[in-house]
Amino acid sequence: MAREAADKIEEPLDWRRRFALESRRFNAWWEGYAFDASEVRALLAEEALSDRAPAGPPEQNIALSIWGEDRLEPGDPAWTMRHARTLGVTLKARIVVLGAGLGGPVRDLKNGTRWKLSGYARIAEPIKSLDIIPYDAALSRINRASADGGISFFELHRDPDPAMMALFAAELVKANAPFAFVDFTVARRGARLRPCFPEPWSGAPRLADQLADLIDKSGFRVNDVVDETRAFLPLVSRGWSHWRAAYARVRDITNRRQRAEHLRLLAQYAHLWAERFDAIKAGQLQVTRILARRKG
Repeated sequence: MAREAADKIEEPLDWRRRFALESRRFNAWWEGYAFDASEVRALLAEEALSDRAPAGPPEQNIALSIWGEDRLEPGDPAWTMRHARTLGVTLKARIVVLGAGLGGPVRDLKNGTRWKLSGYARIAEPIKSLDIIPYDAALSRINRASADGGISFFELHRDPDPAMMALFAAELVKANAPFAFVDFTVARRGARLRPCFPEPWSGAPRLADQLADLIDKSGFRVNDVVDETRAFLPLVSRGWSHWRAAYARVRDITNRRQRAEHLRLLAQYAHLWAERFDAIKAGQLQVTRILARRKG
């Protein structure tokens, strides 16, 4: 478990855990016992993971075990920055992220920009270190029209009323501020995509034109619609390499009922991503970025 956590957290340890690592190294030398640096780093990485990723429902834990790096969808820093660069905002802009997962996209932006970042996600508890809060708590903090721009990762298709989610995004940014909506869209009419979005990972993608029209009617002016499917597919393929490790972690769960539930969800999650991958390859499902500006 500890070594798997170390694999999941690829960035260097922070100064507190580096200090802890060197303290344990010194103690081993002083007491005269063997010191395994890789094992200690793995344990510290596991502590870091437990500190920053609040406990969530089983389906969230399954997604996290596959995509890693505090992500609930396929992604990596290059994918995040690809969309961030389209905003064209100032060096120290205030940017809001919808669909922040457990912090992966926000951490990417924090490492790659000097922006002031905040985020919203479908999580139970806030992640204070990254300024990410649940949507349920949004009304307690929302600062109307205060952000200079924003990015939404796979949130519109997931919401029962995507127009309300787009309106929420419009409330967060200033007039004429850019907002990039990255989401699943239906590639052609009549595509059968229900097996791709079962409960508890349900959703209802729309045609790209329909989604753009919905965003336009929610307070934005659509500037550009780009098919990002080719850039997205390698992220899915890369995640498949983690299925074996995820299965091993589930088998280590001691509670029989919890283990059975996690195994069921893991099998269901594997099936839905196989369905999505096939739908993408068949030209039925795609990933689209819609770049818009807040009407003023």
